[in-house]
Amino acid sequence: MSVSDHYEAGGPYAKVMAALDAIAPDGGPVTVAQLTGFDDFHTAGRFATVRMGDLLAPSAADTVLDAGSGIGGPARYLADRFGCKVIGIDLTPEFVQLGRALNERTGLSDKVDLRVGDITATGLADGSVDHVWTQHVAMNIADREGLYREIRRVMKPGGRFALFDVIDGGGGELLLPVPWATEASHSHLVSREVLRGLLEGAGFSVEVWDDPTREMVDMLRTMMAAGPGGAPPLLNPSLFIDNAQEKMGNYFRCMEEGRTALALAVCTAT
Repeated sequence: MSVSDHYEAGGPYAKVMAALDAIAPDGGPVTVAQLTGFDDFHTAGRFATVRMGDLLAPSAADTVLDAGSGIGGPARYLADRFGCKVIGIDLTPEFVQLGRALNERTGLSDKVDLRVGDITATGLADGSVDHVWTQHVAMNIADREGLYREIRRVMKPGGRFALFDVIDGGGGELLLPVPWATEASHSHLVSREVLRGLLEGAGFSVEVWDDPTREMVDMLRTMMAAGPGGAPPLLNPSLFIDNAQEKMGNYFRCMEEGRTALALAVCTAT
């Protein structure tokens, strides 16, 4: 099974479109706010996206690359909040297809350009984007050095790179399956020290270096106890995460036991 097959398991496109049509019939519009709780496929959901947005703070004139954009939730958030243009690149065709449909339904197709591609070889020109953003993507990439080298290549000097990653917590083997991996070959976690070294080696100066693991564990515990909260009941991550209950349960246990941890950073392209 490939990484793309892992994410396309269960046929997410048809499920999500059916749920959207139940909420807004006949292809009607939905808002970015209506997608909160569904549109952010990473630890702590929209809360983490907002925190990263505060740190990145692009201007309306900027172009941001969302490297590993998934269904495009954070890209839509950035475009809606800051007015910037976002180019999203993701390996999974069905996620990109779904993201484009969500762009149309939210009226953001002119701001958010989602493409199928490899973020270690984006095809973008040197220095063609102002900033880069990535959330919970690098753990699927074996060539981490190549990833950060490519991200630095496409950035203008002085641009900001915001990342939020699952990393190796040092507490034992990964419990499978988890949201990003069905097989061990899908997961490529590095330690906090290795991650920082890779970033600096690729030409970045680390400005923000945060360990939000304990905070996010506590938040996840609260979110799991409360259920879907304010998210529309028909829209929930299980629509595009196959076997979501087992995967999320294993991931939560991995964080609680220190098998995995989290790193949130903002770097400047030197």
